[in-house]
Amino acid sequence: MVELYMTDLSWEDDAEAQCETLVAEALLVAPDRPEPLQTLASVRISQLRPEEARTALARSMELWKDLAPEDPLVPDYATRISLSRLLMEAGMEDEALEVLERLVLEDDQSVEAWYLGGWCQYLMAQKAAEALQGKGKADENTDEEVAAAAKTRLKQSKDWLENSLKLYALLEYEDDRLKDHAEELVGEIKASLGDAGEEEGSDDGEWEDAEDEEDEEMEGT
Repeated sequence: MVELYMTDLSWEDDAEAQCETLVAEALLVAPDRPEPLQTLASVRISQLRPEEARTALARSMELWKDLAPEDPLVPDYATRISLSRLLMEAGMEDEALEVLERLVLEDDQSVEAWYLGGWCQYLMAQKAAEALQGKGKADENTDEEVAAAAKTRLKQSKDWLENSLKLYALLEYEDDRLKDHAEELVGEIKASLGDAGEEEGSDDGEWEDAEDEEDEEMEGT
C-alpha cells in the first residue's frame, strides 16, 4: 500500500500522511522485521530526508546481516535486491556492496545482482576520484594509494557488469534499461582505464572463474 501511495496515488492530497500512517502501523506490528524499516527508508528518500533514510537502512540491516542465510529472519532475495538499490540511493555504497556480495554467493545466476554490484563499485570509484580532486595538495603517497584503489574498483566494476551482460544473454533476460545502462558503464570504464585497464582487467570476473573451475572438474572426471 505504501508503494501505491508513493506512485499511482502520489497526486492525492493526503498521500504523504497515508504513507506515514501505514509505515508507523507496520513498525508497531513488526518492530523486529527489516522490511518495514526498509519501507520507511524508501519514504524518507522520496521526502529528501537522507539522514533519516540512512538510519532506517542501517537499523534494517542490523537485524539480519550476521545471521546464517537459512535463518527465517533474513529477508528474501528480492527484498535484499531492493535494499541494495535503496542503499545506493542513500549513498551507502559499502553496505550495498556487502549485501550484493552475499547475494551473488547465494545465487550467482542473478543478472540484477551482478549489474547492481558493478554499478555500485562504479559509484565507489567515482566518489574516490571526486575526493582526490577536491583535496588539492595533500600527501602524495596517500593520493597514489587512493587513486590505485579507485582504479582497482573500476576494474572490479567492469568484471561484475560484464558478468551481468553475459548472464543477460545466456538467460535471455528481458530488461532493456538494465542492459543499456550496463553497456554504457562498461564503455565509460574502458575509456577511463585505457589499454592498461584492458590488459590488467582481462580477468573475466568471479562468475566466469567459477564456471571455468566447473569445466576443469568435469574434464578431470
